[in-house]
Amino acid sequence: MTARIPASAPRILFIHLSGAGQFQFLGAWLAAQGWDVTFLHGGVDTATTSEGIRTRRFRLRDTTIPDGDFRHILDHAAQNCRGATEMMFQMRHTEGYMPDIVMAHAGWGVGLGVKLVWPDCRYIAYHEWYYTDRNWDKGRAEKPVDVQTLIADRMRNLPITGEFDLADANWCPTRFQASRFPPALRRQITVNSDGVDCALHRPDAGAGIDFDWLRLPADRPVITYATRGMEPLRGFPQFLRAIQVLQQQRQDFDTVILANDSVSYGARLPRGDSWWMRMMDTLDLDHRRIHVNAMRPREEYVRTLQASTAHVYFTEPFVTSWSLSEALAMGCLVVGSNTAPVRELVEDMENGLIVEMDDAEEVAEALSWVLDNPDQAQALRQASRQGILSDHDAATVFPQKEALLRAMIAG
Repeated sequence: MTARIPASAPRILFIHLSGAGQFQFLGAWLAAQGWDVTFLHGGVDTATTSEGIRTRRFRLRDTTIPDGDFRHILDHAAQNCRGATEMMFQMRHTEGYMPDIVMAHAGWGVGLGVKLVWPDCRYIAYHEWYYTDRNWDKGRAEKPVDVQTLIADRMRNLPITGEFDLADANWCPTRFQASRFPPALRRQITVNSDGVDCALHRPDAGAGIDFDWLRLPADRPVITYATRGMEPLRGFPQFLRAIQVLQQQRQDFDTVILANDSVSYGARLPRGDSWWMRMMDTLDLDHRRIHVNAMRPREEYVRTLQASTAHVYFTEPFVTSWSLSEALAMGCLVVGSNTAPVRELVEDMENGLIVEMDDAEEVAEALSWVLDNPDQAQALRQASRQGILSDHDAATVFPQKEALLRAMIAG
């Protein structure tokens, strides 16, 4: 039986386009502290309640401007704004719902109507990215970009910049991601870590690869790779090229890949094509020692990384995956790309290894070092967890966020 939430409990509404997203763990923690928590995202509304948290869904509307037309990006945001705002209007005027705090994932348009419905609530825009080819700190473009990409990025940024005259606060999870915003907007952003559940994501020396789809000997070294999709932006082709080199050099390890055979970030491939198939056509890999599965339930994902000997995390300069901080919290020895989002969390030979992800020989050499130097690797693993415990542990981050939320309500 669900405990009744006191009428005096502070009310918070989290809005996302596709699900609970990065608000999932904070929302669950606040609910455990007695907050009245509601999630709102796209879908078919069934007004469900689970573990004291309500979930509402707004209608996802089709765009009227075709994909490929620059205006499609703005139409998509406008349709999302319409769907979310109509549901918020219903929640207020039909159901009498009045939140104290609303936090929305910026960029998709879902939060642009919050103040239209609840002008007196406190609104936090959660920002992940600003689309630009410019390094604002150095005042120059990072690489040549064609005019069409520049125009498309400007269209993507308009719903994002539209949050700044609405929000009472603007939060961003990492310093690197905040640095992508122009200085005038960056000054309005507070960097707040998403927080990592370090009690769940913890080292376990006894963990092993022992699932219904794969079992490996307990003493078998394992190189792991886990991300949402298989794509160049997250260094998937580069990772497999390095594995090919390493397989040719030694036989004493297996590779476990947890990723969907799809593109989550970057240019989509033609129907029937994928980066996995492309790499299978171009590389000579020993498939007896490579084990691939789609994204698994969190318990399996955690056990896989706990059993990892070396965990590879690559990315172009973009939004930092939650999996990086989770891997560090689990004491993984992360072999990461020499890019700013990774260097914010991983320092070479201090709590992990930094490599040029496009250099397959260098990556293979780093992985081989991990396999050959277990004592030194163990010291790096301990440092990786300690860094997360110091700055990103949800046990510290969530109470700090709750204090900020309560201060906003009081103010």
